Amino acid sequence: MSTKSAKTKLKGNSINEKDAAEIITGVQAMYDKIPSFVRSMLPALPDILRRIPSSAGKYTLNEIIQLLDDAYETGRLKR
Repeated sequence: MSTKSAKTKLKGNSINEKDAAEIITGVQAMYDKIPSFVRSMLPALPDILRRIPSSAGKYTLNEIIQLLDDAYETGRLKR
């Protein structure tokens, strides 16, 4: 890995620093909208994502989002 590309990659993954900052900022903004008394009862997002079955790894994030949206709309998944 070249020095330049090492600077643009985060340790342990291939997400570049700009995208990583955008993702982290977006997730933090989502958490900030949740009232603090509720937030303290929620597991951290990485913990939630670790609980998703490994079979989900075959699909893109957009495909999983569409699947879950459909499951909510058809009553197969409850909020």
